[in-house]
Amino acid sequence: MKEYFYKSEYKWLYLSKFFFSFANSFIDIFGVVMLHKNGMPLYMILFIYGLRFGIMGLCSPLFLKVSSKSGIASCAILANLLKIASSYMIQKGAQNNILLFIIIMGLPGALRNPMEDATFGKYVETERRGRYNSMQNIFRICGQALASVFVAWGVTSDNNTLLLLIIAMAFLLDYLCIGVIDYRPKLTNEHVFKETIKYMFKNRNKYELIYALRTNHIIERLFVPLYVYLVLQDFVAFSTVIRVSLLIQIITVIIIGKLTDKNSQKTSDIVTIIRTLITTIYLFVQNKVAISFNKALSDNFEKVYETTIQTSIQNIIKESDEDSTILSTIVQMSLCFTELIVFLGLSLISYFVNTNIFYVIFILSIISTLEINLLIKKKS
Repeated sequence: MKEYFYKSEYKWLYLSKFFFSFANSFIDIFGVVMLHKNGMPLYMILFIYGLRFGIMGLCSPLFLKVSSKSGIASCAILANLLKIASSYMIQKGAQNNILLFIIIMGLPGALRNPMEDATFGKYVETERRGRYNSMQNIFRICGQALASVFVAWGVTSDNNTLLLLIIAMAFLLDYLCIGVIDYRPKLTNEHVFKETIKYMFKNRNKYELIYALRTNHIIERLFVPLYVYLVLQDFVAFSTVIRVSLLIQIITVIIIGKLTDKNSQKTSDIVTIIRTLITTIYLFVQNKVAISFNKALSDNFEKVYETTIQTSIQNIIKESDEDSTILSTIVQMSLCFTELIVFLGLSLISYFVNTNIFYVIFILSIISTLEINLLIKKKS
């Protein structure tokens, strides 16, 4: 196990991932389901998420500004406080103040999302990237699996206040872990908003395009839980499927980390084929048991895919001559602006076709999977 805990910073990053994943699961896994369960139509959920990612992309340079002045832990605590507020609004129903909900959903990602790639660039060595990512995913899975138990209990027993307190405590523990490895990235340009936006549109780099294509994977990940819930029509059964599917993932994630470090391209090809086949099943199968099984299979290989592709993306960023902190912000902005466009398009289509929009989501995800693998094969 020493290879997974090569530096003392690793354990704090792993623990941070566990607590953050636990707390953020209410938003990340159950958020879309809860909004729909509380009466929000599908096209409106897609519209809100589109604007959320638009705000996230526009405000991503905040990470550079805040972290360079106060450290990355400051970004974490600000983001976590906003996420607690988001969780509260999801519990109570966000229909009464849509604009405020969109803002507090968008800002945390702007402050938090670039942090993972930035800390990776600072602390993780080249030869340990795959194993580090696999261990991070294991801690994420454990956090999400444990959270699914609490969320199912809180929702079904109507213990919303206690559930929110548990979520808030986990966000606090995440911040304390980040505080241990806190540092201040150096900001070479004071005009950070202007320069990052200018850089993003002026330069067309492979890592920006890969992140833009990841849009469709994120949309699938966010909305497959709702698809499964609509098929099952039972929240307890749905939460059980989520929990089982998460726990199965740990075995393959351990294996894939080592394989990625040995042969990243071959591993990428294999997981691309498997992920494409699994997503394709959603297009043709409607049986409840089959959908539940495919959800478990999908989640299992999603983490495998994440471990492999994230390592490949980090290799591209690490090998670049550009500052990794800047690039971490740039690629997040590229991702978020693409999500804004795609989400708004899906929202418009969904207004007319309703739940048939899931077929469009699955097809776009398959296309992105194949395109990303081709881009990774190309030389920088």
